Amino acid sequence: MRTAHLHNEAGLFAILELDRNRELAESVGLDLSLPDNLAILDAINRQLLTLSQEVTGVIFDPIYTHQLLADKAATAGALLRLEQDKLLAPEELPALFPNFSLEEIANNYALAKLELHYQLGEAKAIEKRQLLAEIREYSKVLGIDFLLSLRTAAAENDQLLAIQELRGLADLLVIQNPADPLAMATIVSELDIPCLVTNDAADSYEQFKEKFRMAMENGARGYCLGAVLWRELGDFRGEDQSLDLAGICKYLATTVRDRILELNRIAAESLQI
Repeated sequence: MRTAHLHNEAGLFAILELDRNRELAESVGLDLSLPDNLAILDAINRQLLTLSQEVTGVIFDPIYTHQLLADKAATAGALLRLEQDKLLAPEELPALFPNFSLEEIANNYALAKLELHYQLGEAKAIEKRQLLAEIREYSKVLGIDFLLSLRTAAAENDQLLAIQELRGLADLLVIQNPADPLAMATIVSELDIPCLVTNDAADSYEQFKEKFRMAMENGARGYCLGAVLWRELGDFRGEDQSLDLAGICKYLATTVRDRILELNRIAAESLQI
């Protein structure tokens, strides 16, 4: 299978999210119904894509970044987002792109990615498990791997129980960072697939960095990240409050790149222990 395309020789998965374009646009005040704003979003994504040289994989979406897939670093694998980028309540089923299929993901030599909110005993738990099972089964038929980004309630036990229910339905699992080393180690012990971590919504980069260090020391295999790496993006403004694209490009090429390198260094040190 193709998960080998997503990690380096040390076994580190370092995945960059370029599929959250609604959130990215909101963070810098772009109206995506306006052509000039779409051009600005594209310029930011192209600069973000230069960071693909420092990671092992990049997640694209079928609308705003799919056309950039061929421009990523050759050393980085590709994933494509299955769910539409809509703001949903946690109990809702994710809406899949109607005109974009697993076959097209396979034709792009990419892996499939789905984000799912899941709570034990919720009204749509059975439907959500069925959706995952269908994606997993058809992915196997097509010979592509499937990454599940799992969002659960903050309670530690809820996260573990959800993982126990869903662990056989993906090839890679991304979880929000557990609160302590024992929780992380317990989760890893339940899995026979790589477990990656992502940030909580309120995390600053510095907060996530320390959580990531703990996660790596207790069995995590890497990260899957986006906005937490570039929280300050919307602060780059000219005197007229228009976006300072030159400032943004410099920030991404320096501060954000340095953050990725720092996380890679933390991960490498943990994998060598």
